[in-house]
Amino acid sequence: MSKRSLLALVALLLLPMAGFAQGSMLRGKVRQSDGVVVNNAAVELRGSNGAVIGQVFTRNDGDFSFSRLVPGEYEVQVTMSGYEPAMQLVVLQDSMRLNTTSEVISEVVTIEVVLRPRAEPALGRPGTSLAQDVPKAARAAYVRGVSKLREGKSDEGIASLREATAEFSDYFDAYLALGFEFYRLGKDSDALESLERARQINDRGAAVYYTFGMVMVRQQKFHAAEYAFGKAAELNDSHVNAHFNHAVALIEVALRTKDAGEVKTALANADRELDRAWDLSGKRLNTVFLQRARVHEERGNNEAAARELENYLKAEPNAKDAAGVKEAIAKLRDKKK
Repeated sequence: MSKRSLLALVALLLLPMAGFAQGSMLRGKVRQSDGVVVNNAAVELRGSNGAVIGQVFTRNDGDFSFSRLVPGEYEVQVTMSGYEPAMQLVVLQDSMRLNTTSEVISEVVTIEVVLRPRAEPALGRPGTSLAQDVPKAARAAYVRGVSKLREGKSDEGIASLREATAEFSDYFDAYLALGFEFYRLGKDSDALESLERARQINDRGAAVYYTFGMVMVRQQKFHAAEYAFGKAAELNDSHVNAHFNHAVALIEVALRTKDAGEVKTALANADRELDRAWDLSGKRLNTVFLQRARVHEERGNNEAAARELENYLKAEPNAKDAAGVKEAIAKLRDKKK
């Protein structure tokens, strides 16, 4: 089996999945253990097979939402610098109803996620938060903008967020929200422009680097993605997916270089990042097995790669990609040693 064939098996696991049918909605709020809401926490939604479906950042009221979801089991992961990562399982049922705009919605589920401070003191400024004295008009435009985005009114939301930055040129949250929305829409140039402005305002914002990394992956610029995810993980060590995606980007770098020393270093760093993501996830992020298999195959250890794929199937016996994984195992073991 070629490196590319196994790569194709897992390539979609790095990027948020698109094209889900309109249906269920998941809403939530993130609070500290004392009840205070947490803004700019990174919230990632994963399907039952571990694939990333979407990422959002909590607003100043601690709220987040995901829409157009199909019924099934989902995993919500919340990370924020200075706090222990939190994970919550959600099951969306198949019960149809109409919302106020006559859109068919299967179910609306509301959850609350509590973040607890890390036992050890955080180093440096928080990775995704910045206290700012925002003018009232700018704040009103920002609130209006994120509200429109939640309603799926992207153009109106962007217009209001731009109004917020016009009122207050250093509005970090507004530029970050614009960057992510442009990324979601596939408008990479606009996303990078907004993210760079956010970085200039606060170069300790892990969410800025993380979203930049996602843009770089889409553009197949894996050296830049590796740097961005690594920086996000450095600024917010509890961000599970920053470590995981950093590992994936490192593997992609290794696959594309002919320098043996660079390959060795990239794979060693990928190993460490996968271990960190695995530990932070409470040993539940099963897509780590797939990425470890890629590391072993690149090193020429086909049997170790096959065992990692078997571990994945044990953890995910009903995975949609099970048939492809079984085929990959067979081909790995058919290779000449």
